[in-house]
Amino acid sequence: MISPFFERRPPGILVCGPNPSWQKTLVFDVFCPREVNRALERDCRASGKGVNFARAVRTWGTAVPTVYQFAGGMNGQNLENWLRQEGIEFVSREITDETRCCTTVLCKKNACMTELIEPSPTVPAEDADFLKKQILSALPDADALALCGTLPNGSLEGFYAAFTKEAVRLNKPVLMDSVAHFDETLAAGVQYLKINSGELLTVTGASDPEAAALELLNRFPLQCAAITDGPDKAFIAWQGKIYRISIPPLSGVRNPLGAGDVCSGVMLSELLAGVSPVEAFTAGLAAACASCLTQYAAEFDRAEALRLKHEMRIEAAAPRTT
Repeated sequence: MISPFFERRPPGILVCGPNPSWQKTLVFDVFCPREVNRALERDCRASGKGVNFARAVRTWGTAVPTVYQFAGGMNGQNLENWLRQEGIEFVSREITDETRCCTTVLCKKNACMTELIEPSPTVPAEDADFLKKQILSALPDADALALCGTLPNGSLEGFYAAFTKEAVRLNKPVLMDSVAHFDETLAAGVQYLKINSGELLTVTGASDPEAAALELLNRFPLQCAAITDGPDKAFIAWQGKIYRISIPPLSGVRNPLGAGDVCSGVMLSELLAGVSPVEAFTAGLAAACASCLTQYAAEFDRAEALRLKHEMRIEAAAPRTT
């Protein structure tokens, strides 16, 4: 028996999630636009793509995330207190502007969600530089880098690209779940891209998402581009081929918010475990589906995710040219 002293530590993921949110969820029996609506339930907790990504990684349980973010005002304090309570490691740079509050509106009767997003805070140049230096100094000890979500307002030109270049220099894998400074960051050396179909078509100006993903593999040093499309088939472009993944019908969907973040977190966790990009993406999709069955963003049951994974089907599409 090998002593625990010699057991390998779980890989650490440095999660760059610079634009977190304090998330308010309001549940209504029936939500009617243009009318006065009284909520049945209210819940507040930490959120944002970086936080949701880290929550998914922690739930999956094979890697350890640390979120790097800006936080300001009472919402920022609430955010940090919640992360401490949840046991998610984080490094914050305090800013003067208030961390945004995002409100999820859930309608029970129609089983639908509406998301209201406040404007992002403005980050002064000195605060941006401070967090940038912290991330660059932490990268050598990390096993992977995740770039998650939008950037707040302020002096953040080249923010994601700088971290990507350093991670590549250190031979650390980089997953990007963002379209911020898209071409610049991909050109810096991102290996794994995970965005949704609407984002892909917006940033590329294409009309065919599969052709657009293959073109990204040709233009940039990407290993794969994994593309979600809500409840419809997802696909991943890898090694010049397209693999389509069917999403099983879900009964009892409660809140799809954060499902894409869950997919990214589990996908990178699986990649670090040595799983192929197709299988890693499939695991991420299964966890994303499981998260839709819970009321709060990016929460899911791992056993349910594994059950759903067995219901998914992977189809290798016929070869095509870009």
